[in-house]
Amino acid sequence: FCSCDRNFRVMEKQTSEDTEEEAEELEAADKESKLPASKREKEELKGKEAYDRGDYEEAVKNWMASLRSVKYLLDKKLYAHNAEHQKQVENMDLRFNLNLAQAHIKLRDFSKAIEFADNALRRDPSSSKALYRKSVALFETMDYSQAAQQLQKLLDLDPDNLAAKDLLQKAKRNEARGELRARRMSQRIFGTPGRQADAGIFSNIVGRIRQICCRRANARQD
Repeated sequence: FCSCDRNFRVMEKQTSEDTEEEAEELEAADKESKLPASKREKEELKGKEAYDRGDYEEAVKNWMASLRSVKYLLDKKLYAHNAEHQKQVENMDLRFNLNLAQAHIKLRDFSKAIEFADNALRRDPSSSKALYRKSVALFETMDYSQAAQQLQKLLDLDPDNLAAKDLLQKAKRNEARGELRARRMSQRIFGTPGRQADAGIFSNIVGRIRQICCRRANARQD
């Protein structure tokens, strides 16, 4: 597999710190706003504890339960009449999707990680955490072009993000290597000038096969 373990460690430490800060902020907000939160708070805390001890499946289970509670509040529009309370609920939705994206990266379920990162981006298109976690998942599925695009969006928002800069360099380097290998292979098979169009198609097919092979390998691990 392609690896960006150093970036994972930075991201994992940041996730743990973020959940601690967010739990404190949420507790204060709940006391002030009187949002019904006791069960959800317990689920969120259990999720954080499970994540910290490396039990990512249990973390997903608890954070999914929390997310379902939040979605119920949003779907029923129970706080639509109160802008402050509504914003708090939307922030919870963003946070749980971010947490779930990170947990699925740890589980190497990258399609799910992308799904939850996209959910977070729909809530906040400028979320640096969502952009980075989606980029990591795309990188690990060998979709280097899309990973680079997401990382560039992140760097447009946060030019000093060192983890994003590092991963962008790796994505561009791996993409270039893949294109070079595909060109060399296509030249061996489609060597005549009149078949250059076929070579371009072949190059695209090779790229897709690489992604499919990576996803199948991930599925076998699951």
